[in-house]
Amino acid sequence: MENITLLGALLLGLMGAGHCIGMCGGIISSLSVSTAGKNNQQNWSFIVIYQLGRILSYTLFGAIAGWVGLQFNHISPLPILKTLSGILLIAMALYLSHIWLGLSYLERLGKKLWDKISPLTKKLLPVTSIKQAFLLGSLWGWLPCGLVYTSLGYALSMGNSLQSALFMLMFGLGTLPATLFAGSASLSLKHFLNHVAVRAITALLFFAMGAWTLYMVYASNGGHHHH
Repeated sequence: MENITLLGALLLGLMGAGHCIGMCGGIISSLSVSTAGKNNQQNWSFIVIYQLGRILSYTLFGAIAGWVGLQFNHISPLPILKTLSGILLIAMALYLSHIWLGLSYLERLGKKLWDKISPLTKKLLPVTSIKQAFLLGSLWGWLPCGLVYTSLGYALSMGNSLQSALFMLMFGLGTLPATLFAGSASLSLKHFLNHVAVRAITALLFFAMGAWTLYMVYASNGGHHHH
């Protein structure tokens, strides 16, 4: 099951990142523009370091989420977190398929936090050093995104720092293709990821993961009631 979960994380990142390009695309192109005029190799090294910072911040969030989840599971015998993460995954499915955009409320809440963090990113542009690129990437991890929140919700419900960190690491790696090429190939890639069929498959994937999570909660609880 572990491997399936990690594969799921990779797929969430891979398929969901089309939704994120819309949000982060501007940032990445501004990053590429601000490093323009330097040689290409240096430009790429900045972008790679920046992605590394972003993925590491996800991984750290994952570790923290796992720890919080673990503490929570000690207090509450009920699988509240698992249930919530199942619901979140299904909400993401509905969001991607434009059936119900409830997750945009979550993103709006995140935006309030982002408004506090985003001035810090301005100070780091234009990127002239590896350290700046890394810091910028780390701050980027805080960008309000329903996809990240959904994955974090799942990481939280895993209640295991290492597994949750791994889950978020895989998720971060999944978002790489879309975010790495957001400057150049983003249009064709975005068209592909926003393609109705692809979006439907992605939504189904989220839905399946959510339904499976809820089923596991039910099976482990409903199945063994002893009076």
